Amino acid sequence: MSGVEEVPFDRAQGRPFEEALKQLEAIVSRLELGDLPLEEALSIFEEGIRLTKLCSQRLSEAERRVNILVRNADSATGELEERPFPALSGVEGPALSSVEGGEEAEEG
Repeated sequence: MSGVEEVPFDRAQGRPFEEALKQLEAIVSRLELGDLPLEEALSIFEEGIRLTKLCSQRLSEAERRVNILVRNADSATGELEERPFPALSGVEGPALSSVEGGEEAEEG
């Protein structure tokens, strides 16, 4: 027995992000030991892939929900407007060079 609970993907989707991430970390730790029979390692690896996809989906959903308010530099009143949260380097999406100024970073 591997000590890593294998959960069907449809049941795993109802799992909280933190729980899925904890399970994924346990899978990685178990695979890093390198002492599993091939078939068991493959089965655990497949579960890890399912959990990775689930965590990625949850993070993408969270990113879409997270927005920041920035001052509109073009507005005479300096009104606040909602913009997407700045993307991290290497991740697709708009990046803001300055939250206060609300200027978007130039790509290139």
